[in-house]
Amino acid sequence: MPSSLFTVSNFSSVNQVINKAYRTPFKHWDEFSWIRSKPMQQDSISGLPFSPELVPLASHQAIATDPNRWMTVLAYRLLAHLQFTTLLELNHVNPVCSALAQGKAPISLTTEQKNDALRIYCDEGGHALFVENLSKKVKETFNLDHSVIGQPQFERTLDRLILENQTRISPNLIKLFFVSISETLVTKVLKDVPSDPRVAPVVRDVINDHAVDESLHSVYFRHLFPILWHHLSPDEQEKIGQLLPQLVWAFLTPDRQYEYNLLRHLGFNKEEAKAILEEVYLPQEVAAEVKQAAKPTLKMFESSDVFSMLSIQQAFADYELL
Repeated sequence: MPSSLFTVSNFSSVNQVINKAYRTPFKHWDEFSWIRSKPMQQDSISGLPFSPELVPLASHQAIATDPNRWMTVLAYRLLAHLQFTTLLELNHVNPVCSALAQGKAPISLTTEQKNDALRIYCDEGGHALFVENLSKKVKETFNLDHSVIGQPQFERTLDRLILENQTRISPNLIKLFFVSISETLVTKVLKDVPSDPRVAPVVRDVINDHAVDESLHSVYFRHLFPILWHHLSPDEQEKIGQLLPQLVWAFLTPDRQYEYNLLRHLGFNKEEAKAILEEVYLPQEVAAEVKQAAKPTLKMFESSDVFSMLSIQQAFADYELL
């Protein structure tokens, strides 16, 4: 991720002011991070693979009334979550952390901030390792076909936004803001699954290990975001600001393409699969859930003065995030 690919022009004194206030959230990283202090989970899967309430598809009558289909849907939801994690960490978060650590980002960071980016880099590599280990167990235990998962929604949307804006905004700048957003969004999966006694202990432990690390990453990127934002010129803020709601939705929206693939895999025809998804995902309910899940990140935007431009406010309103 060469520094020349980041194109920003406003070197604001806000950067220096905010950096002076930086307090590392990684003071006890050596004692508490998974990669520094914990072993790989080796237990077999005994229990549910996922919390049913977090899988809307599992509540549909065509799935809920068939125990085999129901369990398969839960297992595929776990595998999709694990593969989402691997791709997010390795393809997106770690390249950004590498750039931050090497001084190749468009902002000036202290040595401590660069080292903390390296700590996140190590954490994310560890997350990819333990979720891949669990993925193998899930596929073997439930006899799953990995090809059903496909490319996750967030990558498809990110690729599209980069292609559509390639002449206006640096692709790496879009990726930098996407990671800054994704690392501040703590999903219901990370919050709820570890405390669900119905879910297999090995699944709960792996997701909890991930959640503990991510809570520190969120602190780091909540500090970083206003530095990035105030470093942009007004024109750059307007361009990036209009993409922010789409980046939020890219991370939080249900992956209907994957679920369509799964329904077809379970034996439903095209019309049946589409009808089930339309019944499960009502647009107003999806929008409300995305907005609720995005609250911490929306608060971060507000405190960083992202909504000071009317055009940006309108973009968020268009995506039902205001």
